[in-house]
Amino acid sequence: MRYVLLFTLMLVVASVAAQEPVTLKFTRPSKVQASASKIKLKVQGNEYVLKNGASISINVTPEYGKSLLINAGDQTAYYLKPKPGETYEFEVGFKFAGPYILLLSGEEAKPGEAVQVTDTTAKPEGWETNLKVDRDNMGAGITLQKTDQSEAIRQEWLARGGKIKYQSVVFNGTYFGMDMDMEGVDANRIDGYGGGISFYQNRINLKIPAYKTGASSWNSFNIGFGYDMLVYAYKFDMKMDPITTKMDVVTITMPFSANIGWTLGLGKFIDEGNWKGVALTLRYRPSIMFNFTNSTVKMTSTDPHISGSTSTSTDSNVQFNAGGVGFDVDFSNFSSTMEKLAPKPKLKLSFFVMPPVKDMPLFISFGLGITTYSR
Repeated sequence: MRYVLLFTLMLVVASVAAQEPVTLKFTRPSKVQASASKIKLKVQGNEYVLKNGASISINVTPEYGKSLLINAGDQTAYYLKPKPGETYEFEVGFKFAGPYILLLSGEEAKPGEAVQVTDTTAKPEGWETNLKVDRDNMGAGITLQKTDQSEAIRQEWLARGGKIKYQSVVFNGTYFGMDMDMEGVDANRIDGYGGGISFYQNRINLKIPAYKTGASSWNSFNIGFGYDMLVYAYKFDMKMDPITTKMDVVTITMPFSANIGWTLGLGKFIDEGNWKGVALTLRYRPSIMFNFTNSTVKMTSTDPHISGSTSTSTDSNVQFNAGGVGFDVDFSNFSSTMEKLAPKPKLKLSFFVMPPVKDMPLFISFGLGITTYSR
């Protein structure tokens, strides 16, 4: 009986410790350098803005046994190995290479140290909603996005390296229309609409750096392609008695592009989960573009002495660009660099409408995009 009570007590203690939060305190020293710039901190999907000379304190419940990712902007990250109930103080600011995060106090879990671990069963992230309002033109739009389930594949790949395939598909469409007043013209109307599809695929082979003291390096090679088909058209109707003119224009654009890149990272490990250094990226993106335009102008008249006419013109061309060579130097950590090379997969929906206020046309746009990873 005594052992049963002891075992039960241990389970209760473990359960309480697993849910015990940690406190994160961030302080930004007051400095002249980049004083007008704000630093956006992101922890567990929540964003916090830190102004010059300000400080904030937040409580979070991490997954013990895993690193807690703290982002400062898009290029700086700190991987904290938390211990239950601990308080961590950070200094956040700007240096020549960009934002930095410095741990001032707080004991992190040592490599191999046993800590209480929460349930690590993956939970699907909910929809992030962003509402955009254009008060000047009375427009409003909404964007919904959520992380795709293939993020688990990406995270495993970031930890082990190897080959992975990234693909993206985007559908979009637009419409605008308005009546225009012109002197001497009885009626004048223009309507435009269009849309398209974009497909992109990239294959990446990553050799991650092995943890060691001193200098280390890593590299990745990627090859991919992209394809777009964009179709846009507009109709222009003008009536100036006794002649009515109607113009129809259709434009089709189809660009194809290749994407070849190689990234070399040179730096060192700050700790087991935090590599910092410089990433050198060489890119080559040749492209070929097909353009097609068809225009039809039809003129009719209510005056029998004036004959109508219809004219059609077609134009097409092919453009090839063998250039597209680029070179980037990025002073950051491993995580920030890989966020650029292999962004998080998401499903995104967007819709925007602007009513015909004053001289502005009715404008409607929508989009649907999804990015996924696969081995």
